Amino acid sequence: MINTNYVPEWYISPFQHVKYTLARNQLHMDLLFDDMDDSDEFLSMGAGAQVDFYQDSAYAIVQIGDTSERTSVEIHGLLLHEAVHVWQRIRQRMGEREPSIEFEAYSIQRIAQDLFSMFEESETHDQK
Repeated sequence: MINTNYVPEWYISPFQHVKYTLARNQLHMDLLFDDMDDSDEFLSMGAGAQVDFYQDSAYAIVQIGDTSERTSVEIHGLLLHEAVHVWQRIRQRMGEREPSIEFEAYSIQRIAQDLFSMFEESETHDQK
């Protein structure tokens, strides 16, 4: 369940090419725009998760909605998938055509771990 106290925060990629964050609902999308009337529709493509890019790809908003029917493995798979898209855009902005395999792997790992962390922050953890 989504934590009502979660507020998306911008993370910045290594070498500062793209800022990215995680939105869990329309309210989060609205908070990320200076004018809420300019906000895009949350999960507009109808997928389980997606990423949208703004301001010439300088900003990326990864979106994942209700995950109550998904396993932890599925959630992490979706976030990893979107992390790869963020990395692909970073690579384009850097002008990097053939990054080393370790550079690419570490970059995707970093982005994915940030998204996993944001996801954990966005979830409620009921104390029983």
